[in-house]
Amino acid sequence: MPPKKAKQSPQPFTFQIFDDIDGDFCEEEVLVRLIHFWEARNFKRGNILMGLELLLIDSQSNAVQGFISANRLFHYEEHLKRNSIYKLKKFMITPAKKIYKVSDHKHGICFTEKTSMVNVTLGDHQIDEQKFRFRNFEEFSAIVDTNIDLFDVIGQLRLITGDNLHAPTTMETAPHVEGNRSSDRVFLHLLLKDGETIRIYLWGNIAASFRERWNKSEVKPTVLLLTTVNPKTIGATVSLSSTSSTRLFFDTDVDETKQFLTWLGDNCKTTPTIASSSSAVTKLETVTINEIHQFLQNANPQEVSFTCFATILDILPQYGWYYISCSTCNNKLEKADTSMYCNTCKEYNNVGLVRYRIEIRVGDKNGDLATFVVLNSEAAKIAGKRADAVLNEYIEAEGNDACEGINTIIPECLKHIIGNTCKFQIKLTNYNFNTSRQTITISRIIDPNTAFPTDSCEENAKEGDVDYQITVTSKKTRGKSDTDNPAAPNGNKDKRPRLDN
Repeated sequence: MPPKKAKQSPQPFTFQIFDDIDGDFCEEEVLVRLIHFWEARNFKRGNILMGLELLLIDSQSNAVQGFISANRLFHYEEHLKRNSIYKLKKFMITPAKKIYKVSDHKHGICFTEKTSMVNVTLGDHQIDEQKFRFRNFEEFSAIVDTNIDLFDVIGQLRLITGDNLHAPTTMETAPHVEGNRSSDRVFLHLLLKDGETIRIYLWGNIAASFRERWNKSEVKPTVLLLTTVNPKTIGATVSLSSTSSTRLFFDTDVDETKQFLTWLGDNCKTTPTIASSSSAVTKLETVTINEIHQFLQNANPQEVSFTCFATILDILPQYGWYYISCSTCNNKLEKADTSMYCNTCKEYNNVGLVRYRIEIRVGDKNGDLATFVVLNSEAAKIAGKRADAVLNEYIEAEGNDACEGINTIIPECLKHIIGNTCKFQIKLTNYNFNTSRQTITISRIIDPNTAFPTDSCEENAKEGDVDYQITVTSKKTRGKSDTDNPAAPNGNKDKRPRLDN
């Protein structure tokens, strides 16, 4: 009798991943988590429902944007549940969207009449629950009004205005919405990790969701994370507007908000209070150059932003127009023996990035002078091209032998700004209160070719006053009152630093 063959154990089923799919149609199964889904509507055609957008992630943390057209929703709508695991197969592979992207992947997927999406309830499937794409103020500014990518933002709540909030609020600063699409809105100021404060506008359902969670919270949140926001220019200011796909997370909702809380130096029980502090300026006051100098002499060291009108008199060549930066932190790399070294990251870099940094001499209508520093993103807007492209063009035209001293030869593509009167947004940091040589960093050039206002009060009124702000103090700063600050004489409660002439 022939011996029996040993019974073979079944092989574990392996799933495809998004990075490996190709062609026009995928027959194989992909194991995915449904992170989020939302309605896609065409506001220009009577708010008609076009279908559902989906954000899916596989076992290798590849996030892909999917779409189910309105005529196929009845097959899937009842079975869709956020944060659930599904086996997905027989779907179309499409190029990634050109606008309103919520994923970095080169592919998108589209459901057809053959698509199978089966919920998986058994097994411990190691698939991430979230995938965020955070950006800082400079990166948001670079893509403002393009509608290409909808990135995520995280920061510290500094100001909230809106209807039906328990804190005193006004609606004076909220903008008019075209076509009255949404009367339900909340306006926020969010302090980002890079030290910049950015304006946030929440609309419709996301505003209602924020309001509901805020009002129900016994301990008011400190940190806010918003997904898929759209950078827009509102009132000549870079702002972030919520979209139909936006989700919100507070202090301890996800690991990223917990980590931000830790970075702030606060614990989860810290309660925001309604207060005013010159170190938490959220309204940008328009000031003269003399007022800037006076503020630096009289106020306590702090981070604060203003707007200022000035004419560009010259670009200072002796301080160069570019530098080689670390690819991680963007700080200047120092030359080492055989490579470059980053003193911030404490790491060697074989390849650095060419980034703009130019110093400009400016003057205002009162005849006062200052030196402003224009950094990479704003200088690139002036030049119309990146710094590495300008450098390569010069080397190709002049040859490698001409490279010596190139950093002090100002490119022609930057010189056309000389003579222009601009409206600048400037940022003062602790450095400005202690340095012997004063240079003031420009956050943005709001208007590159304007005129001096005839009345600074009228200019301030255009921005709209902020009546209340929520300031969250950390353990490092808690206990220091406004009366300790010479910038707030007699313990007054001005919302902005006082500029004493």
